[in-house]
Amino acid sequence: MILLKSNVQNIFWLGRYLTRIQYLCAQFPFQVDEEAAQYAHAFALNAEDAIELNELLLDPTQVASFSYQFECAKNNIQDLRAVLSAVNYAELSLLIKNANENRGYICDVASECQDILETESETIFLFFSLGQGIEELDRQLRLQQDETTTLAKVGHIVSSLEHLGWSDLEQTWAQLQQVPNNTHFFHFYDSIQRIFEADT
Repeated sequence: MILLKSNVQNIFWLGRYLTRIQYLCAQFPFQVDEEAAQYAHAFALNAEDAIELNELLLDPTQVASFSYQFECAKNNIQDLRAVLSAVNYAELSLLIKNANENRGYICDVASECQDILETESETIFLFFSLGQGIEELDRQLRLQQDETTTLAKVGHIVSSLEHLGWSDLEQTWAQLQQVPNNTHFFHFYDSIQRIFEADT
């Protein structure tokens, strides 16, 4: 399947948004003030304790909230109407049609959307997985979580992308593998963005 770079970006960001939502769903409600403050500080959120962070995540006007993140995922899905299989797009549309600001509903739908996307073509799932891996690495490095498994996962994705002509990732990926830190992560992420932005 040949994809426009705009399609690839939508698939990539859909992977990021759904992964972000699912992680927050697993953590919510934050109960330990120290953990909440660490998360808020890592992502530059205006919250000092668990109560403030939980309120922020439920406030639809906040870009880090469940509803805002899910709205972004919905937009990506709608932009992929001509790319996803007709059956999968219909199922995804049905899932998100009545989405509201209820956190429990959003968590359920985000998980079901991922299950559907995993049945898409190999190319679509590859870029979806790249988005998932980048989101996981970003979080793990910010929060000083173990990134070993994610590095291995992204390594396989990068190898597969080389067959699609994405060889420009090789240098920055090697640096990130050698020294997994925020600086090398952002260099690697920038190299992905440059490919997205390059002329087709």
